[in-house]
Amino acid sequence: MVDKDKILAGRQAVGAYRQAHAKLYVGGWHKDIPEEHTPLLEKLVADLEKQGYTSAHIDFKAKSAEVLMKFWVDSDLINLQELGYKDRADFKAKIGELPDEEKGVALEALRVKWS
Repeated sequence: MVDKDKILAGRQAVGAYRQAHAKLYVGGWHKDIPEEHTPLLEKLVADLEKQGYTSAHIDFKAKSAEVLMKFWVDSDLINLQELGYKDRADFKAKIGELPDEEKGVALEALRVKWS
């Protein structure tokens, strides 16, 4: 079972990152944005690590990829549970039983959940 409070705190960190990211790009692309973007990503990863999403990698690129992947897997599980499924396997099994026109509805419901 995934700790919903942990996911909600992670989602707040992602929301803060998205706001800062949008402000950074408001003036459009310029040469220094990747360098300016790095502290935003570092803060997001640090915030997610405080929630327990960790990585043994030392290299920041690999570390950030693993931490973010772990968070998104848990966040997706909460989305599935909020839609009434036990886990991803349950979702796949039940969606496989649906008529084609209802599969699209179920997939769209998952797509529009928090992401």
